[in-house]
Amino acid sequence: MVSITENGISISSEEPNEPRISLNWQEVNILAPIISVMPESELKKLVIDKKDSLQFYINKDSIKERTRPHSLKGMKIAIDPGHIGGAYHMGETESRCMTLAIDSTKQIQLVEGNLTFFTALLLKRKLDSMGAQTMLTRTDTGVSSLGITFFEWKEKIKEKKYRDSLIENNLISAKGERLLNAHLPDKVLFSDVFGSVDMAARAKKINAFEPDITVIIHYNVNEKNTGWNHTTDKDYVMTFVPGCVTSEDMKTLAGRLNFLRLLLSPDIEQSIKLSSAVAKNISSKLNVPLAQKMDATYLTQHCLSTNVKGVYARDLALARLIKGPLVYGEPLYQDNNSECLLLTAQDDSIAGYAVSKRIELVADAYYDGILEYLKEK
Repeated sequence: MVSITENGISISSEEPNEPRISLNWQEVNILAPIISVMPESELKKLVIDKKDSLQFYINKDSIKERTRPHSLKGMKIAIDPGHIGGAYHMGETESRCMTLAIDSTKQIQLVEGNLTFFTALLLKRKLDSMGAQTMLTRTDTGVSSLGITFFEWKEKIKEKKYRDSLIENNLISAKGERLLNAHLPDKVLFSDVFGSVDMAARAKKINAFEPDITVIIHYNVNEKNTGWNHTTDKDYVMTFVPGCVTSEDMKTLAGRLNFLRLLLSPDIEQSIKLSSAVAKNISSKLNVPLAQKMDATYLTQHCLSTNVKGVYARDLALARLIKGPLVYGEPLYQDNNSECLLLTAQDDSIAGYAVSKRIELVADAYYDGILEYLKEK
């Protein structure tokens, strides 16, 4: 589907009636500096509808390369606290919680969406204090990027007007719309429909903000610790970046245009630099080793290695859809023997909530990594 020759770059579709994207090297050089800031609709016009006058229309519409600041002051930073969290029941609905047996008398409960939110809040406060302009994709624990809870969304989708708005804003697929009529259990409805709606809303919100960098915050688990009801001795730092594109991503015109953006722009290279700085700082501050390829099955089977230890290209929705440099961080394993105790220590507070000093260390490491990235630029 992709051809790169001495004449230029060509991207075709498996469907015969779908338009081919074809650019000579002069056009590639014109597009490369600005493609990362262009809306999909404008990019489509340029490479397909107005193909013969590409340079003319770029000048006419005053499309210019974004200049990125070299300090935090005035820098636009989007922060995405992964998952949703809230009450333990919501963690069960999104399959992002665990009850770990420490011994015969003690259990620990963790909800990942709460850990990510408070980490994001701590990081936002540090960045704001230095003059950065920040945004969070969700505003509280239990609340999605749509500004409502999953259970509120379940009620809203009964309204035709709301369903239509999701379709008009490209937040739900035709398959997702069909599944809404299937009366699915909450867990299945979340995994098969709501999760992708929420993810699309996060990407849309971030791209509308036009950030200089994006920070996506998650916490990991040992994939082989089945059931996550007991602890493990494994603990690793890893970060993900865009670049591991699959054939499934190339089936739509939007996917092919996005592939072109990743191919031409510096987004992958800059994401690796940012992620490397963050991963090294997390590893150093938290004393957690950087993950190597053999440390997790998905790193071997579903990721491409970069030239930096602990940084992998993976086909994650946000890594693929968000424009500009990003770091998708997995700083530690929640189910690790000592981490689970540290994460639930409640030895600190923020916004009236008791939180763990461990997540403050994580926020500090993200912050220091961002500063290191800016110095390297």
